[in-house]
Amino acid sequence: MASIKDLLRKDIVKSGPAWSAAVLVTTAIASMVQSWQVQSGLRDLGVEIPASVALETAVRDFTGLLIPLLLVFGFALLVAFGIAHWLKPRVPLLAPIAWPLAGGFAIAAVLVAMHARFQTTPLAGARGLDGFVLFCLAGAIGGFVFGWLKPR
Repeated sequence: MASIKDLLRKDIVKSGPAWSAAVLVTTAIASMVQSWQVQSGLRDLGVEIPASVALETAVRDFTGLLIPLLLVFGFALLVAFGIAHWLKPRVPLLAPIAWPLAGGFAIAAVLVAMHARFQTTPLAGARGLDGFVLFCLAGAIGGFVFGWLKPR
Protein backbone atom coordinates (compact mmCIF):
# COMPACT_ATOMS: atom_id res chain seq x y z
CA MET A 1 0.00 0.00 0.00
CA ALA A 2 1.29 3.46 -0.93
CA SER A 3 2.23 5.78 1.90
CA ILE A 4 0.95 9.32 2.24
CA LYS A 5 4.43 10.56 1.32
CA ASP A 6 4.37 8.58 -1.93
CA LEU A 7 0.90 9.84 -2.84
CA LEU A 8 1.89 13.42 -2.04
CA ARG A 9 5.10 13.10 -4.06
CA LYS A 10 3.19 11.75 -7.09
CA ASP A 11 0.65 14.57 -6.86
CA ILE A 12 3.42 17.18 -6.71
CA VAL A 13 5.17 15.67 -9.73
CA LYS A 14 1.92 15.51 -11.71
CA SER A 15 1.03 19.10 -10.79
CA GLY A 16 4.53 20.48 -11.39
CA PRO A 17 3.98 21.62 -14.99
CA ALA A 18 0.68 23.33 -14.05
CA TRP A 19 2.36 25.08 -11.10
CA SER A 20 5.27 26.16 -13.33
CA ALA A 21 2.87 27.62 -15.88
CA ALA A 22 0.95 29.42 -13.13
CA VAL A 23 4.16 30.93 -11.75
CA LEU A 24 5.28 32.07 -15.21
CA VAL A 25 1.90 33.60 -16.06
CA THR A 26 1.67 35.37 -12.71
CA THR A 27 5.22 36.69 -13.04
CA ALA A 28 4.70 37.89 -16.62
CA ILE A 29 1.46 39.70 -15.80
CA ALA A 30 2.86 41.21 -12.60
CA SER A 31 5.90 42.44 -14.51
CA MET A 32 3.64 44.07 -17.11
CA VAL A 33 1.61 45.69 -14.33
CA GLN A 34 4.84 46.92 -12.72
CA SER A 35 5.99 48.60 -15.94
CA TRP A 36 2.56 49.98 -16.77
CA GLN A 37 2.06 51.46 -13.30
CA VAL A 38 5.49 53.11 -13.17
CA GLN A 39 5.23 54.47 -16.73
CA SER A 40 1.69 55.68 -16.07
CA GLY A 41 2.94 57.59 -13.02
CA LEU A 42 5.68 59.18 -15.09
CA ARG A 43 3.17 60.18 -17.77
CA ASP A 44 0.98 61.74 -15.07
CA LEU A 45 3.98 63.90 -14.19
CA GLY A 46 4.24 65.05 -17.81
CA VAL A 47 7.06 62.76 -18.95
CA GLU A 48 6.68 61.72 -22.57
CA ILE A 49 7.59 58.09 -23.13
CA PRO A 50 7.81 56.96 -26.75
CA ALA A 51 6.27 53.55 -27.47
CA SER A 52 9.66 52.01 -28.29
CA VAL A 53 11.09 53.18 -24.94
CA ALA A 54 7.99 51.95 -23.11
CA LEU A 55 8.35 48.51 -24.68
CA GLU A 56 12.09 48.36 -24.05
CA THR A 57 11.51 49.36 -20.44
CA ALA A 58 8.85 46.68 -20.02
CA VAL A 59 11.24 44.04 -21.38
CA ARG A 60 14.02 45.25 -19.07
CA ASP A 61 11.63 45.23 -16.10
CA PHE A 62 10.66 41.66 -16.93
CA THR A 63 14.22 40.42 -17.26
CA GLY A 64 15.40 42.37 -14.22
CA LEU A 65 12.61 41.14 -11.98
CA LEU A 66 12.35 37.63 -13.43
CA ILE A 67 14.42 35.63 -10.94
CA PRO A 68 13.24 37.38 -7.73
CA LEU A 69 9.58 37.27 -8.80
CA LEU A 70 9.78 33.65 -9.93
CA LEU A 71 11.23 32.66 -6.56
CA VAL A 72 8.88 34.70 -4.39
CA PHE A 73 5.72 34.06 -6.41
CA GLY A 74 6.66 30.42 -6.94
CA PHE A 75 6.96 29.78 -3.21
CA ALA A 76 3.79 31.76 -2.41
CA LEU A 77 1.77 29.92 -5.05
CA LEU A 78 3.12 26.55 -3.92
CA VAL A 79 1.94 27.21 -0.36
CA ALA A 80 -1.39 28.69 -1.46
CA PHE A 81 -2.16 25.83 -3.86
CA GLY A 82 -1.31 23.34 -1.11
CA ILE A 83 -3.74 25.06 1.25
CA ALA A 84 -6.40 25.24 -1.47
CA HIS A 85 -5.91 21.54 -2.24
CA TRP A 86 -6.57 20.76 1.42
CA LEU A 87 -9.53 23.17 1.70
CA LYS A 88 -11.37 22.22 -1.52
CA PRO A 89 -13.11 19.11 -0.14
CA ARG A 90 -13.78 20.83 3.19
CA VAL A 91 -15.35 24.00 1.75
CA PRO A 92 -17.24 22.80 -1.34
CA LEU A 93 -18.86 26.20 -1.90
CA LEU A 94 -15.47 27.70 -2.78
CA ALA A 95 -14.14 24.65 -4.67
CA PRO A 96 -14.99 26.02 -8.17
CA ILE A 97 -12.88 29.14 -7.56
CA ALA A 98 -10.30 27.65 -5.19
CA TRP A 99 -7.27 27.97 -7.49
CA PRO A 100 -7.82 31.60 -8.62
CA LEU A 101 -8.69 32.56 -5.05
CA ALA A 102 -5.52 30.90 -3.79
CA GLY A 103 -3.43 32.66 -6.46
CA GLY A 104 -4.86 36.06 -5.61
CA PHE A 105 -4.42 35.55 -1.88
CA ALA A 106 -0.86 34.29 -2.39
CA ILE A 107 0.17 37.50 -4.12
CA ALA A 108 -1.71 39.62 -1.58
CA ALA A 109 0.18 37.84 1.21
CA VAL A 110 3.51 38.47 -0.54
CA LEU A 111 2.77 42.17 -0.97
CA VAL A 112 1.57 42.54 2.64
CA ALA A 113 4.67 40.70 3.90
CA MET A 114 6.94 42.95 1.83
CA HIS A 115 5.21 46.01 3.20
CA ALA A 116 5.52 44.74 6.77
CA ARG A 117 9.22 43.99 6.28
CA PHE A 118 10.30 47.06 4.30
CA GLN A 119 7.58 49.58 5.30
CA THR A 120 6.78 49.74 1.57
CA THR A 121 6.81 47.23 -1.24
CA PRO A 122 9.94 47.08 -3.40
CA LEU A 123 7.55 46.64 -6.34
CA ALA A 124 6.66 50.23 -7.18
CA GLY A 125 3.75 49.11 -9.37
CA ALA A 126 1.99 47.63 -6.34
CA ARG A 127 2.27 50.63 -4.02
CA GLY A 128 -1.20 51.99 -4.78
CA LEU A 129 -4.54 50.27 -4.33
CA ASP A 130 -4.96 49.86 -8.09
CA GLY A 131 -1.53 48.23 -8.42
CA PHE A 132 -2.19 45.98 -5.43
CA VAL A 133 -5.46 44.81 -6.99
CA LEU A 134 -3.82 44.26 -10.40
CA PHE A 135 -1.00 42.23 -8.84
CA CYS A 136 -3.58 40.11 -6.99
CA LEU A 137 -5.46 39.70 -10.27
CA ALA A 138 -2.22 38.42 -11.82
CA GLY A 139 -2.11 35.79 -9.08
CA ALA A 140 -5.75 34.90 -9.65
CA ILE A 141 -5.09 34.43 -13.37
CA GLY A 142 -2.10 32.25 -12.46
CA GLY A 143 -4.43 30.24 -10.21
CA PHE A 144 -6.90 29.87 -13.05
CA VAL A 145 -4.09 28.58 -15.28
CA PHE A 146 -3.08 26.11 -12.56
CA GLY A 147 -6.62 24.80 -12.23
CA TRP A 148 -6.99 24.54 -15.99
CA LEU A 149 -3.74 22.62 -16.50
CA LYS A 150 -3.69 20.56 -13.30
CA PRO A 151 -4.39 16.89 -13.93
CA ARG A 152 -7.68 15.72 -12.43
